Amino acid sequence: MVRIWLPADTYQRLLETLPGWSPAHKVLNDATEMHYAIGVRRVSCDLPDALALLQIAERVDPESAPLIRIAIRKARTTPSTHNSLPPQRPDLPARARDRRPQLLPLRALPSLYLLVFSFQALHVVDRVREVLRRLL
Repeated sequence: MVRIWLPADTYQRLLETLPGWSPAHKVLNDATEMHYAIGVRRVSCDLPDALALLQIAERVDPESAPLIRIAIRKARTTPSTHNSLPPQRPDLPARARDRRPQLLPLRALPSLYLLVFSFQALHVVDRVREVLRRLL
């Protein structure tokens, strides 16, 4: 679900531009929630309708397109609330269900050593460069 906050004048301009039969017009027309104190309408719609609204807004009112883009981006990055917990598998042994921290697998150790060594090597290279700079 995408929630788009549009200023009242932008909302009106988009509503007047769209043909009455278009899905984006229906989405705008169904947006009944209005915050009168700040003059903003909240439009709630699905992602395909929001993308269609973005295409119209880019042609009709380019200033409102970033607002719609931000709302779409935010809706894509919001994690879904359902299936947030992985299902528990009863057939796992008690050791596998243990929540204590696990040691790194052996295949990750070489990369860890390489990372630590690179930090030390960079420090040595930096010191050598500094000594050479002072001498020359």
